[in-house]
Amino acid sequence: MTTLKEGVIVLASTTVQNYANEAKSDGLKLVDSLKTYIEAWKQNLVAGKMSAADVEFLIMAKKEVIEMNVLKQAGLGHIKVDEFKNSLLQLVLKTLISL
Repeated sequence: MTTLKEGVIVLASTTVQNYANEAKSDGLKLVDSLKTYIEAWKQNLVAGKMSAADVEFLIMAKKEVIEMNVLKQAGLGHIKVDEFKNSLLQLVLKTLISL
């Protein structure tokens, strides 16, 4: 989880520089809200009970329920918020698959 949280901080500062603090806040909140899922996916992936494609499907299925409230309140456009959300989910996926 530490590596994932560090990745969120780097992603926030490199993708939405003017909104880095807000992106960091929303990103870390996302990781915390998915913590239980991430742990289960990790265990199932490592145990061979799920494939990388299964994990990717489950992660991307979360996209529609994820809210980036701090970024929206800060005034970042909907498209940019969506791009950041996609980048976060890809980061979660890459981190899990690399285990």
